[in-house]
Amino acid sequence: MQPTATPVQLHLQIRNGTQLMNTRLTFVAALLLFPLGIAAQEPGSETGTANRVIVVSGTGEVNGVPDVAEINVGVVVEADSAKAALVANNDRMERLLDKLKQLGIAEKDIQTSSFNVAPRYQRTRNPDGQPPKIDGYRVSNQVHIRVRKIESLGVVLDQVVTAGANQINGISFSIADSEALMDEARNKAIRDGKRKAGLMAKEAGVKLGQLVEIRDHSGGGQPAPMRFMAMAESRSSVPIQTGEQTLSAQVQLTFKFE
Repeated sequence: MQPTATPVQLHLQIRNGTQLMNTRLTFVAALLLFPLGIAAQEPGSETGTANRVIVVSGTGEVNGVPDVAEINVGVVVEADSAKAALVANNDRMERLLDKLKQLGIAEKDIQTSSFNVAPRYQRTRNPDGQPPKIDGYRVSNQVHIRVRKIESLGVVLDQVVTAGANQINGISFSIADSEALMDEARNKAIRDGKRKAGLMAKEAGVKLGQLVEIRDHSGGGQPAPMRFMAMAESRSSVPIQTGEQTLSAQVQLTFKFE
């Protein structure tokens, strides 16, 4: 900012002999106005060294073989009346549930996921322009099943269709003890982060110091379910490939450096 000149008038009394003279002097005083500057400092730091850190991210991956499968199995029945459709659906669902128990599926691993009764309308409109009329009813009942003996999944799929299931919406695979694998992935992620921090410090010509913070950004989620539509076949069981799952972990490390 440029200095600002401000005129100032002063009244002086000058004594000359016995006479007192009033003399008005006018001079210009330069008043310099400077902006106030404050150096930004990190909170809790008096020396400004709080910024002397290296922040890196590390990733780690571990592969595992799924040992649990989850499927949604349902029965859909249509009839002229809602009552008839419901009775027929109930009969087939009872056979399906009995079959699941025979296959060794525990009751805690069978849960109703949806139940619906809806009218069925004519496919063509009436000549007079009126909305289609109801010509029947549709009843659907679906259960969510968890198969813990994944080697029996193919047989389970075949048997539920044989027992009356005509709707299978999907299959998802998971690992029962996934936390142990996630811990291994986190260890790999930390090692990866330390490696990166050491590389950066070396290239920057500084000495890597103490690790002051670790943040875990791992999601730990399971892969999206595989879509699978099942129909009865002449095979003894439905062929299923579980493949492998990759569990990934991500961490953020903060190091001091000198």
